[in-house]
Amino acid sequence: MSGHPRSLSICLFSDVSLPSLGGAQTVLDCLAKRLVERGHRPIVVVPPAKTACDDGRLGYPIHRHRRQLSKRMGTRLVLPRLLLLHRRHRFDLIHCHAAYPQAHVAATLGRWCGIPFVVRPHGSDILPDDVIRRSPWLARRMRRAIGAAAAVIAQGDYLRGIIEDVGVPPDRIRVINNGVDIAAFRDAAPYPHPRPYILGLGCLVPHKGFDLLIRGYATLPAGRPDLLIAGAGPEMAALRALAEQLGVAGQVTLLGPVVGEPKISLYRSAHFFVCPSRREPFANVILEAMAAGLPVVASDVGGNREMVRHQHTGLLCEPESPAALAEAMQRLLADSGLVARLTAGVARSIPGFDWSAVADRYVELYQEVVATGPHAARRRWRAAA
Repeated sequence: MSGHPRSLSICLFSDVSLPSLGGAQTVLDCLAKRLVERGHRPIVVVPPAKTACDDGRLGYPIHRHRRQLSKRMGTRLVLPRLLLLHRRHRFDLIHCHAAYPQAHVAATLGRWCGIPFVVRPHGSDILPDDVIRRSPWLARRMRRAIGAAAAVIAQGDYLRGIIEDVGVPPDRIRVINNGVDIAAFRDAAPYPHPRPYILGLGCLVPHKGFDLLIRGYATLPAGRPDLLIAGAGPEMAALRALAEQLGVAGQVTLLGPVVGEPKISLYRSAHFFVCPSRREPFANVILEAMAAGLPVVASDVGGNREMVRHQHTGLLCEPESPAALAEAMQRLLADSGLVARLTAGVARSIPGFDWSAVADRYVELYQEVVATGPHAARRRWRAAA
């Protein structure tokens, strides 16, 4: 990597972090580690973990503040902590890993101290049908806050459009895709499942569409591989009941959360990967599957169509359709030549998503923003107000 003018002190301010699981948590962890490797000084500021964890093993400094009671009241009670941390670490920049309330808080701190900030919406904090946008008051706060940001980071072109729709000027939007550690997926021990299997992975919530996947899988002809679904969430019991109702409980296994080396083995040993989401801004699980060399069947929604090139790296299918998922899965099961072509396409496409390249894009943005100076941060706040 080329040299940079100086080491930056960067506050990575998020509402989620490890050890809880999810795409946003993975992005935060990977980015913080790459910044340390490059000689920068990230400080991760997040709420307390919900389960016991050893923050000292993460490889970067982490500061946990009192959890906010709601997104409506007391969202800025964390400001005194941030001020103390800024006095100690002299932040050059704040990177908000959520459009609200993190950007709302950072905008106030930026107005007081002249610290520029950038925002990377998760997706659910800015999508039209989600809780923030459904509340006129919260939506107004979110729009004002990201209007004061030096840059708003879109994970892909789909989210770029959403961000433009809430009033951010196009020249202030920067597309930086999520990344994946390709080297970590090159080798793995076989996953200990006795039969071939199709893989799905993600949080077990309705919008991830695992009910659609199970319904489609149940219509596949006899001799099909098993279906393994990894992840935790409130739909676990309902999905098990659905598999039982459809007569495929003996072939559908809900594994619960799988992390670390077992997760890599789970990907590496699968026949192919399925992402059946009803909506999806940018699915890290698709990147992980492609890093493991897997063709992907995905619903044609949101960021999926940016990551999966139909007939080149996978198959896109009609959303909300178990029949379309079944048809795509059956094509991959029946046509080894198609699988080979898609696998070759995956190998050509995935290098651009490696975290080493993605981290460089973030650092370039940080350097650009910091170079504008503190007065620009205050001018943006006045303009947004």
